[in-house]
Amino acid sequence: MLSYSDDERIKNRVYASLSRRRTEKQELNTKISLFFVTMFLATTIWMVGCTSTIRKRTDELPGKDRIVLDQLIVHTDFSIPRKHRLLDELTNLRQTIAYKLDLPTSDEPINIYLFENADSYHRYMAVHHPTFPSRRAFFLKSDTTLQVYAYWGERIAEDLRHEVSHGYLHSVIPNLPIWFDEGLAEYFEVPIGFHGRNQSHIDLLNRLYKTGQWKPDLSRLEEMIYADEMAQVDYAESWLWMHFLLEGGGGLPSFATNQVKQLRERGETGSLSRLLVESGITSENALAHLKALTKKPL
Repeated sequence: MLSYSDDERIKNRVYASLSRRRTEKQELNTKISLFFVTMFLATTIWMVGCTSTIRKRTDELPGKDRIVLDQLIVHTDFSIPRKHRLLDELTNLRQTIAYKLDLPTSDEPINIYLFENADSYHRYMAVHHPTFPSRRAFFLKSDTTLQVYAYWGERIAEDLRHEVSHGYLHSVIPNLPIWFDEGLAEYFEVPIGFHGRNQSHIDLLNRLYKTGQWKPDLSRLEEMIYADEMAQVDYAESWLWMHFLLEGGGGLPSFATNQVKQLRERGETGSLSRLLVESGITSENALAHLKALTKKPL
C-alpha cells in the first residue's frame, strides 16, 4: 500500500518521464527539421552554383582545341582536321592579299574563335558584345589584338575568308577607310579562282540601278567612318569599286596599291575619288565595269 507521498513521487516520476520523452521528441523533431532545412539550403546553393557554372560555360570562348597556322590561331570546342581544306585556303589567303596589294606580311597573331553552332555563338556575343548587330561573324581589332568570331555553319567559308581578310589587312595597314576595308574584304571573301567576282553584289547593284534606287558615287562612300553607317548596297558598291580597280586592267591596280602604300607610310591618304576624276575616271567607268561583269558568264 502506497502512502500519499509515495503516490506523489510516482506521479512526479511519471510526469518527469513523460516530460523527458516530450522533450526528447521535440529535440528529435527539431533535429529532423534542421536536417531537412540544411539539405534544402545545400540543394538550393548547389543548384544556383550549378546554374552559374552552366551559364559561365555557355558564355565562354571556344578553347578546348587550338590549331596554329602561321599567323592564324584557330580556337575550337569541336574536332576539325588540322589539314582541312578551308584552313589551307585561309592560310594561303595571306600570300594572295600580299601579292595583290604589294604588301608585306605580318606575324601578328590573328585569333579565330570558332563556335560549334549558331546558338553558342549568339549566346556568347549577347553577353560579351550586347550592342553588336546580329551577324554570322565579326572581326574585332584592339590596340593589342586581332580577333575573329564565327560559327561553323553553311556559309562559314565565306564568313572566314571575309573576316580573316580584315585581320591580314589590319595587321599591316593602319587606319583603313571603312569603304576601302570592306571593299577589299568583299573582294577576297569569294573562293580562289573567281578573281574577286561577287555574284550576289552584281545582282543587287543591277536590280537597284534598273529601278533608279542606286548609282555609283565613291565620294559618298568616302564620307563614311563607321561600319554601322553602311547598308548592304554600300558593301556591294565598295566591292564594285575595288573590283574595278583591281581587275579593270590598264593602270587601275596602281591606284589601289598606291593608296595602300600611303596608308602604310603615313596612316592617311587623300581622296581616291578626286584622284580618279583628275585621271579621267568617273562613276560611269565603274558602271560600265558592272555591265561588263553582268554580261560575262561565271
